[in-house]
Amino acid sequence: MSDFPSTVVDEDGNVHQLLKQPLGRGGQGVVLRTRSSHIAVKLIGAVLEAPSTVSNARSAQKLWNQLTHAPGITLSPDAQKRTALRRRLEDVRVLPLPRLHLAQPLSMLRDHVGYTMRLLTGMLPMRSLIAEPGAPKLAEFYQSTGGLGRRLELLTNTASLLSRLHGVPLVYADISPNNVFVSEAVDANEVWLIDLDNLDYLSANAPGIFTPGFGAPEVVTGRAGVSTLSDSYAFAVLAFWVLTQQHPFLGDYVEEGGWDDNGDVDREQLAFRGELPWIEDSGDASNRTSKGIARELVLSKPVRDLFQRTFGPGRKDRTARPSMVEWAEVLRRAADRIVSCKSCGSSFDVTAGNCQFCSANQRPSFIHMQVNRWDPEIDDAGPLAVSSRAVWHKMLDATKDSVVLRHVVEPALVDAEDLPVLRVRVLRSGIAVELLSNHEVHVALGGRLQRVASEVKLPLPKAGSEAYLHFGQLDRPHRMAVLRLFTEGA
Repeated sequence: MSDFPSTVVDEDGNVHQLLKQPLGRGGQGVVLRTRSSHIAVKLIGAVLEAPSTVSNARSAQKLWNQLTHAPGITLSPDAQKRTALRRRLEDVRVLPLPRLHLAQPLSMLRDHVGYTMRLLTGMLPMRSLIAEPGAPKLAEFYQSTGGLGRRLELLTNTASLLSRLHGVPLVYADISPNNVFVSEAVDANEVWLIDLDNLDYLSANAPGIFTPGFGAPEVVTGRAGVSTLSDSYAFAVLAFWVLTQQHPFLGDYVEEGGWDDNGDVDREQLAFRGELPWIEDSGDASNRTSKGIARELVLSKPVRDLFQRTFGPGRKDRTARPSMVEWAEVLRRAADRIVSCKSCGSSFDVTAGNCQFCSANQRPSFIHMQVNRWDPEIDDAGPLAVSSRAVWHKMLDATKDSVVLRHVVEPALVDAEDLPVLRVRVLRSGIAVELLSNHEVHVALGGRLQRVASEVKLPLPKAGSEAYLHFGQLDRPHRMAVLRLFTEGA
């Protein structure tokens, strides 16, 4: 075992000075920053346990230490491993990955098994959205890192990126809070995946790679290699921890006793092997815990149902797990139903009625954008008629500008980019609808329909004077939206 080198040299002769604090560790090595803010280095070797900073640390703390502390790692200039890695990286470079947010490998290292990768500036590992176990002022941490709304947006973007990978079909293999990078700024929601040497086509011979605490049971036990459904399981672990600040399997039963009743198996290992119930299991409360954020505050019923399918039946039957496409869809709907509290700044699901994170009991102001399916042959009352066939609901902040993405105005495809279509600006006495794409959009104005060319100003969409938008050609089926303002406390 050796300490990390202070410098490494890539095959192009570039010298990279390594920073000692790692960005994170994964199933096969460790990623470190360099003095160049846009370059990182992955060192591959035999990763040993990270030393616990607490001698009697419980499972949650030990897992946190493994994710955040520098592990012991055996490094060697193994020629066979370097040859295999070179072949692997060459394969990655020719994979069909157009316009995906993936940190592509740049060059091999000369004297170590590893490679350099491009790292975007202003990005942090998703681990930054998870508080250390036992950290005080959990609610303040949650809000300061973007609250529920931002977490749902980032997880939606992660799920969408993974679903596009699975559509190739490629398996990411090693999903963890260290390998998913997010915007550092709390008002930005960009997501990138790093550590691509594990990326591979779906096959029966795929290796069993995982980060401790995030592996699907069939991968942890060696019954099967990685697959799109093991990716889905690892993502669900990450999503639950980010949303609730609690690992889904480190409940009181695991934390209170290190070993099972027979005294020969670690309870933590039993949990990670899928042999214990998860902390919100609907049929077995033996591993429940009250730690973390109260689930009813941050998990809508559709989101909770996906977790239940993944960690309930999906623990033992991987075919029972939701796919990444379904995760993206459900999380996207949940993110679009979020409103913000004027009093404390927290975000919450609009169906809650008022903020449950503070003592305020008034509902905030927001604009409800109800999106309906509209067909000229069925809705024969004309294009100003409101169809009752709602397909989407989007909440717009009544105090600041909001951007409407493509998935709201037309059915979203797995391989489609979710680009901005509209910007809705709130004015003193009305709203401004600005077109941000080449979509055909019509707005009801003065009793008639007018095509939006750039920006159109409308009165405040109060009850009785709602704003109507049509997305698409008027003589063909398309989506249309009704905008209505709900004022504070109403």
